[in-house]
Formats: sequence, C-alpha cells, structure tokens
Amino acid sequence: MDYLLIVSHVVLIWILAVVTPGANVLLTINTALHYDRNLAMFSAFGVSSAILLWALFGGSGLVILFSLFPQLFWVMKFCGGSYLLYLGIRQIYRARIDKNRANTTDVHQAVFPSKRKVFLSAFITSILNPKTGFFVVSLFSVSMPQEISVGLMFTIMLIMSSITLCWHLTLAAIFSHNSAKGAYSRISSIVDYITGGLFAMFGLRIMMS
Repeated sequence: MDYLLIVSHVVLIWILAVVTPGANVLLTINTALHYDRNLAMFSAFGVSSAILLWALFGGSGLVILFSLFPQLFWVMKFCGGSYLLYLGIRQIYRARIDKNRANTTDVHQAVFPSKRKVFLSAFITSILNPKTGFFVVSLFSVSMPQEISVGLMFTIMLIMSSITLCWHLTLAAIFSHNSAKGAYSRISSIVDYITGGLFAMFGLRIMMS
C-alpha cells in the first residue's frame, strides 16, 4: 500500500472519529466552560496523550489482547463506565450545590483544580473509553498493511495524537471565550444537569454494551 495513501486514509478516518461527540469532547468543553482556556488545554493534552498510547496499542497489536482475553476488555469497560458514571454524578451534585449557593447571599469563589488533575482526568477518561479502542481497531484494520514498519507506526501515532490535540485545543479556545461563557452563565444549571446526565449515560452504555 502506498505510504501517502495510508496516511491520507488515517487522516480522514481519524478526523471523523475525533469530531464525533463523546465523553472526551464533552470533558474538554465542560472544562473550558467551568474554568478557563489554560485548564481546558491540559484536558486536550490529556486526551491526546491517551490517543498516542491507544495508537501504540493498535500499531503494536496489543489491542488484539482484548479479543484473546475478553475478561480484560470487560474489566476495562467496567472501569471506564464507572469512571464516567462518577463524573456524571459529581457534575449533577455540583450543579445542585451551586444552585443552592445562588439562592443564598453567600459569595462563592470558584476553586480551580490543578493542571495535573485536569490532565489525569482527561487521560483516564480517554484511555478507559472502549469507544476509542473501537475507533483505533477500525482504523488499523481498514488502513494499515499486514506488515507495518516502525517508522510508519510512529508516524500514524503522531498523526492521530496531533489531530486529536488540534481539535480539542480548538474546543478549548471556542468554549472558553467570553461570549460562550456569558451564554453558559445564563443557563449554567441546566447545562450542568444535562452534562452530568450525558456523562452518566455514556458510562452506563459502556458498562451494558
């Protein structure tokens, strides 16, 4: 298979995969709306780092372990689904707390999480997301030759990670903008409940799939 043809296939397929709404996208948008662009960038770094690792799994054939050992895949689904469910419940709980505070005269100063915490949360969300694994398996089965060179594998890894990073940095920039934050502030409680519900739904779907 021609090298440029392989790369073009990877770029097209992965762009479509990355822009598909899911837990990773939701997490970056949520971070940008709640905090600022700087922290949302670390969410983007976390997701793209996980994708780099997923690409390594796909290129090296480690993803096949999931078919050889279904129990391993089940454990990953359970852990990933449980983590997303936790994020959803936490989001809904915080929305209720913020709503109660808004009904009082207390002035609440938002506490920003550390960059490390945001990075790890995004990394864990992505690395434990079976949907990401499915996309990686699909990409390598459709686009890759039977024998893949080390150079090509690392090129694909960098392409997948770079596309993911660019998309999530774009989301961070858009949703941390003052206009987006202004719109969010007017309907923040509704958006937070919906976001929490989506996280929980993604988690339950993963565990039951």
